[in-house]
Amino acid sequence: MEILRHGSEPAAGPAEYFTGTVEIASRFQRAAPARVGGAIVTFAAGARTAWHTHPLGQTLIVTAGNGWVQREGGPIEEIGVGDVVWFPPGQKHWHGATTDSAMTHVAIAEALDGRQVDWLEHVTDAQYLGRATGSGG
Repeated sequence: MEILRHGSEPAAGPAEYFTGTVEIASRFQRAAPARVGGAIVTFAAGARTAWHTHPLGQTLIVTAGNGWVQREGGPIEEIGVGDVVWFPPGQKHWHGATTDSAMTHVAIAEALDGRQVDWLEHVTDAQYLGRATGSGG
């Protein structure tokens, strides 16, 4: 058994993959043969991920605040406390806080051949604010 204490290893979300202030805490990744991994991620108002995909999909569980999610070609949708979001394998998407609320979620994904995520281009301000559709990539 292993207990990872919340907040014991918080880290800033790297600017390569995030826009705005993002804190990643309580990361977990199990060794093979297990494939599950994830983290508790907090986005300040206006912060978000870059576009990305997951080879085996991703589940988000919102634990605080309000956020936005978008899949490529779809509308921006609001999420709040208690919502569970599923992105299927390979679906290009982004997620983050709204412009006026921070948001925290637990992010869970399985690894395929040791890889959980494929990072892509940043979400532009126009895309984030809903003035453009798709990925713009």
